[in-house]
Amino acid sequence: MPQRRVTVNRHTRVMPIKTFAITCRWCGDDATIEAYPGRMPTLCSKKCAIEARKDHDRRRKAGKTTAPPAPRAAAVVAPMALPSRFVLWPSEVDRTLDRSLQGVFGTGLLGTMKTKADGRRVLAILDVLLGESWAVTVRWVVLECIRREPEALTARLAVALTPDPLRKEVRWQQEVADLRSQLTEQGRLNRSQREHLRALGVAVGDQVVGVHMGGLGEEEALTAAQRGVAERELAAALVRLEATLTAAVG
Repeated sequence: MPQRRVTVNRHTRVMPIKTFAITCRWCGDDATIEAYPGRMPTLCSKKCAIEARKDHDRRRKAGKTTAPPAPRAAAVVAPMALPSRFVLWPSEVDRTLDRSLQGVFGTGLLGTMKTKADGRRVLAILDVLLGESWAVTVRWVVLECIRREPEALTARLAVALTPDPLRKEVRWQQEVADLRSQLTEQGRLNRSQREHLRALGVAVGDQVVGVHMGGLGEEEALTAAQRGVAERELAAALVRLEATLTAAVG
């Protein structure tokens, strides 16, 4: 529980601080309030407290102190569109695929592949990971901006969602396509093909894992209020990413 140091008449005391999620009885907004443990606060800000007090005084003078102030009409919130291909939060990502490539002590597919059929399995995994590589970047940008610089979110997200031909994912996708054209038949992988598959698999896997861990760290550092904002921004950004990927395939 957070704490606050309070000094009164040269006496210092450390007081615990508790977080309350409330609906303000004056303005009707949902808010997260930090206060000393005890009675739950009912007003979200000093401004609302002043206005509520003025209203109370007016009603008291008019002999109508029993009537509560009329709450503001609740805002209508549009339902949130969710992505169908990607999960919202870094903590929800399934790491099975990137771990299957390298494994432990070379026990993954990159260390054990021998045949062209094995190579095609690696390429199928890389197809999925390349999409996820773009998604982990979008998540990291959204979460970092929400936590550190919200005013930069629109500009940075526009860059992250632009299908720039210079992106590493675009170059890697071309390498996947070139390798797939070499592995259409049966047989064993030659040395050049194995080395190319391993180098590509390691590069893609390291990119996904590195950016994913950055986004995971930002997620864990969010406050309760920031998390509510981030959820909607993540959903909207990942829906846009899915549309971009669909248009690229089309």
